[in-house]
Amino acid sequence: MKLTEEINHEETEIMSVQKHDDLFFSMLNGNTVEETVTTSRGEFTVKFPKQADILAIARIAAVMRNGIQANNFDVNGDYEIQKCATLDIIVTSGPAWFNKAKSVPSFSWRNMPDANFTDEVYAKALSFRQDVQARLAGIKGDADNGDDEEGSEAVSSDVGSGLFSGVSSSHKRN
Repeated sequence: MKLTEEINHEETEIMSVQKHDDLFFSMLNGNTVEETVTTSRGEFTVKFPKQADILAIARIAAVMRNGIQANNFDVNGDYEIQKCATLDIIVTSGPAWFNKAKSVPSFSWRNMPDANFTDEVYAKALSFRQDVQARLAGIKGDADNGDDEEGSEAVSSDVGSGLFSGVSSSHKRN
């Protein structure tokens, strides 16, 4: 994963070292997070979608629906629209064959002939997005497997084993 400059700022605010190193503030100041994902058809560079990208995805999806409301589409059809619109925005580059296809102004992932390949790229891009979102939320990465004892110490012994500890009920039907 790498940070790349996205916006050129004329004035730069001086920040503390902590804020400078923080992913949130780095992205807020114009950097974008990208990662190279390896697929069955080559390596693709995907970027983490910021709010402006999410809005662009929604606009592209609306165009793909020809202005028809999303609830008028079946779940599978709307999923495919959202998937292709998302890939149109967040996949920034790939192998030579992809970059050549993408250079055509009318290119879209909805033109991709292999649905399994599109699903593969989307799954890897979505996994990357979730990893970055977790980092932004302050959640530990894959190294945190939940086996630490901090979580168990944080729960009071008064709680018991769960919400319904000690509660029982019986009901007889006539």
